[in-house]
Amino acid sequence: MDDAILTLFIIVFLVGIYIGCRICSGNEKTSRAEDSSDKAPPALLSENARLTQSLQYRCSENQRLEQENEQLRLRIKQYNEETDKTVSLQNLIESIQQAQHCLEEKQLCFERVVEEHKQNYPWFSGLISDIEYAYDEKTVKFLREKKRPALRAADSVQKIAAEKRELLAQNKMLQYQLNYYEAVFPWLEEFKEIDPKEAYELVQVSEAAEENSEYDRLRNWLSPEEYSSLSTVEKLQLALDRYNRREKTNWQTGIEYERFVGYEYEQKGFRVSYIGALNGVEDMGRDLIARSPTEVLIIQCKRWAQEKTIHEKHIFQLYGTVVLYQLQSKVPVRGVFVTTTKLSSVASDCADYLQIEVIENHSLSSYPQIKCNVSTATGEKIYHLPFDLQYDRTMLNPEDGDFYVATVKEAEEAGFRHAYRWHSE
Repeated sequence: MDDAILTLFIIVFLVGIYIGCRICSGNEKTSRAEDSSDKAPPALLSENARLTQSLQYRCSENQRLEQENEQLRLRIKQYNEETDKTVSLQNLIESIQQAQHCLEEKQLCFERVVEEHKQNYPWFSGLISDIEYAYDEKTVKFLREKKRPALRAADSVQKIAAEKRELLAQNKMLQYQLNYYEAVFPWLEEFKEIDPKEAYELVQVSEAAEENSEYDRLRNWLSPEEYSSLSTVEKLQLALDRYNRREKTNWQTGIEYERFVGYEYEQKGFRVSYIGALNGVEDMGRDLIARSPTEVLIIQCKRWAQEKTIHEKHIFQLYGTVVLYQLQSKVPVRGVFVTTTKLSSVASDCADYLQIEVIENHSLSSYPQIKCNVSTATGEKIYHLPFDLQYDRTMLNPEDGDFYVATVKEAEEAGFRHAYRWHSE
């Protein structure tokens, strides 16, 4: 045990001596290095100083160059922005010039249209047909120049396009002509919806169309058996009921509305002439003329659907015929416009300015239709049904004992007989 401790002590002692020697050796090397640095040559020191100064100069130069580059980048950015503004301004100027040129062309076209002296506007019609022809020519070019040309098809299209061009121009001229007529004569809008046969009968007033017997007047409403088996009151009332329930054209519903409005003005004391029902398309916009001792009313009636709107051309037509009638009348003449629908704001303003009385949303309602008239020449009492020839020519005057009734029985009981067939002789 003592030998082991002694051995360990010797080892520790030797290690301590070794470490001490190493420390002393390191100190000597450090001293020698410091001594050598203190003894460095002056040339080396000068070179180190020069290199340090050169490095500092290059750093400052680099900083200056970076500042100049930044300034150049800013100037380039400003230049690009100014260039973009210049290009945008040039584009804007070009766009304005193109728009001005387009506007000038449109103005020339507008002037050409305004200066047209023909109702069918042939120049404008030709312009539209030329535009359509240009589209067709584009199709012809495509057929000729496509990867596999269709020359025969291109020739056919070109031939058809030429014919279409001419037909389209004619079609447009006819369309503008019709639009002009409808603008000048607004009643044509209603007249064109009538069945062709009925329209012909309206404009062809012919004595040959008169019935040869009473049954001819009633054959549309009664069978021969009904006519021969029923009494006068029964068959005439049945005919009247079926007449009122029949399917009506726009023209017929218009006549019914005129009769209803005329009845209302007769109840106000006016003597009413039913010009629209009598003259048809030649009424000059005067559906009714209502007279009193102090004034004359020119009344135009429009029984239109609620979704339709009356425009100013109808007001202008009524005003024109009022002026024409006033030139021939010694009493004041006023215009009255009665309709089941409403006027446009422009039409309403025009009516106010022209002093046309307007009655809007005035619906048709039931009223007594049978006219009981006492002849001023013979004193004979005659009643007229709506389908009788003289119905619209018969003017009632309450002072002479004339009045309306709702049923045939009422007329018969009041001592009136049904009108015979009228002869022009």
